[in-house]
Amino acid sequence: MGIRVECPNGHVLNIKEKYAGKKGLCPKCPGQVFVHVPDVTEVIQRAVDESEQRTSAAGSSVFDEAMGNSEAGDSGSASLLSGSVIRHHIRCECGSNVPMWYAKCPTCGRFLEH
Repeated sequence: MGIRVECPNGHVLNIKEKYAGKKGLCPKCPGQVFVHVPDVTEVIQRAVDESEQRTSAAGSSVFDEAMGNSEAGDSGSASLLSGSVIRHHIRCECGSNVPMWYAKCPTCGRFLEH
């Protein structure tokens, strides 16, 4: 986020935290500003406020409804992603697992039918 600083003429600036404890000039006027070092409690409070804003801005998730259904005793799959999982290996006639992009089994040399 940054450190909120106000110049003597009333301009509000957000200064990067790496400039804490330094002086500088206001970009909008010739006023000199001092960037104070924030207290630990102030930094923690700002982080809490930002996380609350993110959660309130995020709203509800598409998984909220599915989670609610599974808690209600639904006998469906416990995994939400089980229908979208792609198998990347196929089994050859010799019994070895072969990545699906191979045309030929590296173990027995047979050509694979997809």
